[in-house]
Amino acid sequence: MSLFLLLGMFSCKQQVLENTDPAITESFSDTWKFRAGEGVDSLWMNTDYNDANWQEVSSLKLLKDQDVKLDNGFGWYRKTIQLSDSLADGIKNKGAIMLHLGRLAATDEVYFNGKLVGKTGEFPHDYRGYHDGERNYLVSGEDINMKGDNLIAIKFHDGWNIGGFLEGAMLTVTTAETNDKIGLDVAVADSDYIFMAPNPIDITVDINNTNKWPVEGTLVVTLTTDDYQPLKADSLDIKIAGQNTYSKSFGLENPNPGFYRYTVQFKRNNELAKEKKFNVGFEPEKINSPIDAKEDFKAFWDNNLKELAKVAPNYKLTLVPEYSKIDYDIYLVEMKSFANELIRGYYAKPKREGKHPVIVEYMGYGSQPYPPNQWWDGFAYFVLSIRGQALNQPTNRFGTWITYGLDNKDNYYYRGAFLDVVRALDFVCSRPEIDAERIGVRGGSQGGALSFVAAALDKRVKVAAPNIPFLSDYPDYFKIVHWPKNDFDNYMAAHPEAKWDDIYNLLSYFDIKNLAQWIECPLIMGIGVQDEVCPPHINFAAYNQVKSQKRWMAFPDFGHSVGKVYNDAAKDFFKEKLGLQ
Repeated sequence: MSLFLLLGMFSCKQQVLENTDPAITESFSDTWKFRAGEGVDSLWMNTDYNDANWQEVSSLKLLKDQDVKLDNGFGWYRKTIQLSDSLADGIKNKGAIMLHLGRLAATDEVYFNGKLVGKTGEFPHDYRGYHDGERNYLVSGEDINMKGDNLIAIKFHDGWNIGGFLEGAMLTVTTAETNDKIGLDVAVADSDYIFMAPNPIDITVDINNTNKWPVEGTLVVTLTTDDYQPLKADSLDIKIAGQNTYSKSFGLENPNPGFYRYTVQFKRNNELAKEKKFNVGFEPEKINSPIDAKEDFKAFWDNNLKELAKVAPNYKLTLVPEYSKIDYDIYLVEMKSFANELIRGYYAKPKREGKHPVIVEYMGYGSQPYPPNQWWDGFAYFVLSIRGQALNQPTNRFGTWITYGLDNKDNYYYRGAFLDVVRALDFVCSRPEIDAERIGVRGGSQGGALSFVAAALDKRVKVAAPNIPFLSDYPDYFKIVHWPKNDFDNYMAAHPEAKWDDIYNLLSYFDIKNLAQWIECPLIMGIGVQDEVCPPHINFAAYNQVKSQKRWMAFPDFGHSVGKVYNDAAKDFFKEKLGLQ
């Protein structure tokens, strides 16, 4: 027998075939142990930690519906399970299991027998957006106790305090199948996912096959505009050897300025095995979203400011002792704004003597009330609740704010809300401990939009730090993401006499893109490239109209948030522009 024949026979004997045994699935009860808190420096993920004093909760209901509260948005679940003999035997053949936890809110880390096996999102201060999808995590057989107890521990954070498991979540464990052991990663050539000419958009796809057997399938890479207009599609049939990786680069030369959506899929047997979706940008400062302000736009806002000035604010301050424990005295502020509307906010008055610069913060759409900074960093602070929201929500008379008063620009919700923004500046300028020549404004989402508004309507603002700004470039906005367009759809259904041309005409008076042309102070903007609430296109629609000194920071894997790096940069920007050493 020849040497080549012997080698061929040896090779065939060594080839590993795919394990096609049926998957084994086991379900577990909805009961978990729970404790509120972040567990900093705790051992709450460890198997030898005693959780006997933790309360029992159900994964079938929201924590708030079980009268369970979080601690600053944080909580932990723990559950001990034992595997059946059939599941243990299946793991020996398959080599791993999949934890199917159900849907979780916001951000999580999942530990199995003390080892981190999965993570979604990032905890504060690097919060990267809200995640409410299914959580499915792979656990290697070597980390599993086949004959005894196995501990699952979940740390989570949810700033909305809904908390942890979403309704109907049930734990199931299955043997890991071929697709479970295929990994899909994408490397984007530009670190912030924003490309600049002359460089093309460029990505590299890696498919990692950790199975012992080869896999065959189709790699599909599609690219669209941010409003889903198709641009390019690639489809490749590939084969990946066992415990090997396939890599391939894809790109686009000379795209138009804007943002783009990639969808990368690996399909096996015409079924989706893995998928990754993400956004990239190209030359965003050249995005063409021209001003569409009407001829009376400036007169409209000049007259509104005159009307606000006629309203006596009647400031009332009430000390809030529970917040006044460190470097500031915190006050609840009540005052009258446009149309004699009562609005509120929290004011942090420094306990130090002197005239202080101040940061006025505007809140996100529907945010719950929160106090300002309480640790001395050189600034006084005022956090405003605009009409009908946050501190004013118990007496809200504006329904769904963004669609209230769409019959006439004089009745529209944001007419009064934008003037509340200016009234907040009136308040801080009335305080003897405030240096009215050193005012900065900041906020995220709606608060980012209101920061644009403040800087545009009031020259007392000397520096602005908006992030992920809302309320911009409505015609394009409504083509890109489903909300708030669906609120307007509901309004149109209830008001068949309304016409979209009239709606867009009205909204042009409240579009921060049109206001941004009046900004004269320095500005720093932060964006989340993956933002599906206030997408980057609309952020730059406003930013690109600013004529003063400005810069932006993009965070490639952030959704509707920016995180600590931006917040630190914004604080340094304030200190520089307001002359704070």
